Amino acid sequence: MSNAHAQSAGGGNMIEELVITAEKREQSLQDVPVAVSAFTSERRDLIGISSVQDITNFTPGLAYSAGTDRISLRGIGRLTNNLASEPGVATYVDGVYTSSTVEVGRSPLFVDRVEVLRGPQGTLYGRNSIGGAINAISKRPTNDFSGEIRASYGSYNRRVLEGTVSGPITEGLRYRLGASMTKQDEGWFHNIAGGPDEGDIRDEKYFELQVEGDLGENADFWVKAARGKYDNRSAPGGRTGGGLTPQDTALITPGGLSPASGYGFAFGQNILALGPARNSSFVTTGGDLTAFSTNANTFNGVRDYSSQIQVNFNYHFDEMDLKYIGGFQHYKYALQSDFDGTALLSYTIPLNPGITSATQCNPTFVALGICRPLVAKPNVVSLYQENKEWFSHELNLTSTNDSPVQWILGAYVYNEKYKQPFDITLPDQAELATPSGAAANPRRIIYYTDQAMESWSRAAFGQVNWQFTDTLKLTAGLRYTADKKKGVESGRLFCFGCSAAVDPRVLGSFTPVLDITTSTFSGTRPAGNTDPQKGVIGPAVTDAATGIRRRGLYDTWDAVTGTLNLDWTPDASTLVYAKYSRGYKAGGFNSGTITAFPETDAEHVDAYELGLKKDWSGSLQTNVSAFYYDYQDAQVPVATQPAVGPSTSIFYNIPKSRSMGFELETIWQPIENLQILFNYSYLDATIRESCCIQDGADPAAAQPGAKPVSSLAAVDPITGAPTSRGQDLSGNHLPVAPRNKVAFNANYTWEFEPGSLTGSFSYVWRDKVYSSIFDRPYYEAPARSQIDARLTWRDSDDHYSVILYGKNLTDEQDFDTMSATRQTGFNASGVYNLNRTYVLVPPRTYGVELQYRW
Repeated sequence: MSNAHAQSAGGGNMIEELVITAEKREQSLQDVPVAVSAFTSERRDLIGISSVQDITNFTPGLAYSAGTDRISLRGIGRLTNNLASEPGVATYVDGVYTSSTVEVGRSPLFVDRVEVLRGPQGTLYGRNSIGGAINAISKRPTNDFSGEIRASYGSYNRRVLEGTVSGPITEGLRYRLGASMTKQDEGWFHNIAGGPDEGDIRDEKYFELQVEGDLGENADFWVKAARGKYDNRSAPGGRTGGGLTPQDTALITPGGLSPASGYGFAFGQNILALGPARNSSFVTTGGDLTAFSTNANTFNGVRDYSSQIQVNFNYHFDEMDLKYIGGFQHYKYALQSDFDGTALLSYTIPLNPGITSATQCNPTFVALGICRPLVAKPNVVSLYQENKEWFSHELNLTSTNDSPVQWILGAYVYNEKYKQPFDITLPDQAELATPSGAAANPRRIIYYTDQAMESWSRAAFGQVNWQFTDTLKLTAGLRYTADKKKGVESGRLFCFGCSAAVDPRVLGSFTPVLDITTSTFSGTRPAGNTDPQKGVIGPAVTDAATGIRRRGLYDTWDAVTGTLNLDWTPDASTLVYAKYSRGYKAGGFNSGTITAFPETDAEHVDAYELGLKKDWSGSLQTNVSAFYYDYQDAQVPVATQPAVGPSTSIFYNIPKSRSMGFELETIWQPIENLQILFNYSYLDATIRESCCIQDGADPAAAQPGAKPVSSLAAVDPITGAPTSRGQDLSGNHLPVAPRNKVAFNANYTWEFEPGSLTGSFSYVWRDKVYSSIFDRPYYEAPARSQIDARLTWRDSDDHYSVILYGKNLTDEQDFDTMSATRQTGFNASGVYNLNRTYVLVPPRTYGVELQYRW
């Protein structure tokens, strides 16, 4: 489907040539020796590809986690939202790098096409393209006055209004002005506690202005300025929810809190042991996956307008073009959520689970006063923020003559600055404001981290294509990249109700609020470990006035990447290629937590690929690719839970992984006006070598299938707590890498004198995926499928269209991703509980869209 362009009027749907810029020069998709999926605005409208997830469904090897807004290709991608570790798939808008995937899913009214380049793009793209690159290309100003207005209404009171106008300003100068507004008032997650509903509730605005002009006969320019904001009530891809279950069963039922296991919270202190046996006001969801019960509103958005400026300048010499590509972007993002996941506002708790009165305590501890109850106000609110700006400059010099040798040279500069604060507060817990013997805490924070970082990237590259016979072409490219990161990380942590944090046989005193910043955010190496702490600038220091602990970080990385490719074109309709690519992603930091070893090494991949692109008599087109990756030092976050302190992530380099697979894209037009699209991908992305990593949800490595590398007992005989044991991960899957994926679409156009009617039917199926490097049932999102359909009426003059659409017509309650965390503390049986977090795909939705063009 990747190179089809729909022509609904005057001849039916036809397989036409699609011109793309995957190699930074205009070429037919079928002539480019790269595995590319391309989606034109016409194709997106016809099939109903309106989001990043839809693009994912129809792109072999591409995976997207809607709940975390992370994307991966052929098993390589981003596994953390920590900005000190970049994504593994580079996203570009009109050639300018961006760390966000939002632009990829923007309306077809604004985006002319989206190109997804699979495999390392280590020569022409470079930065963070170790897994591939995605480029969204904007629609440009027109020479004639024209415009379009679109309005749609759909399920959950969703309204979209957008429009553009374009035309000449003066001779040689053109403009394009566009705006859009999206609102949705009703969510498909309902709050049974009486608070506002959530789930895809939206309030979004976007504006853009483009100016394009000719500067004499040899030069031209293009400028785009855009602003946008959104204030939504959900997580990035929709609300996430979860349920609790005893860990030893591994039978975790999503949706609501399990009455049998209760609910525990708060960073190892086990201070909020909530459950129906303890509190009659505790509410469960009754197994309804779309129900939740909270009292703090969730929102995510860019509430202040983000700003984006992009500039292109071209100068055309006799046999070469000089092109400048520049861009700047700034945004402030915030995500607030109800961290305790309940609507409880007050609860009186004893010392530990199972102890309901002081008479059950040892008389020695009664005398110390540590068995007294504590009133907790479990209104726990988390706030995650990003304040980020970046700019880039790129110069390309490209040959334009008829020589059998074609080349491109380039230089690239990138710089970004950001702050990424995250805090968890108990705003109703007055004790937290004045901790004993520590700096004041007026916001009543229990957990706080931040990082103020800056990164630089510089690169130079070149690629040469040599057509040394009529049918054979050799391509060789090299790129040198140097990266640098520098900044300061900060953190502060409180232990509230510390007597409930550990077993009373260990604790000797009671402190309602204890500042444990120094001990938790220490960055100190374990005793006896003399390994250098790469990237650390000096020891961590606590600010006496604020209680915040800080430490500096700095390091540099560089690499040579490139490609070597041999093309064979035995005839005008066939392309066979064999390709080697070297990919690289800079090292990063687990910044914000002041851990002992915060730095991760750079990633590298050696990729080998065979491809065939073939047109069969104009009615059938097949693109096939097979690949093998030797993937080294993948950067993976691993959750850890100490006995006292927050659950945190360490960054770990998996020494060796392997990714291999097969991908097929086909378009078949068996009769006039009927097109059938079929895509299939097989992906085996597995860990080949990785040892001694602890599963935060199963620290004892006691679950079926775990391969512990320690002979220690799974459970401590004194405390009953699981004993931490690392695991051998060889043979496990890389996260969010479905083994099989299928996409099918059939569309048929009936033509009448007043216009045409096109029916489109889509079916997609994705295999199960794991959201972790541990292949466990509690990290597994089962296989899922989806059916969509559309009817499009288009008048014969191409002035208006009417579209009726339905998505997820069978209303499947499937999961996008699934994860689990261990609840702090253990129950009376000495078994930890798991909190399983799920991300649901949207339910059945339907609506109507009107388009008018002039």
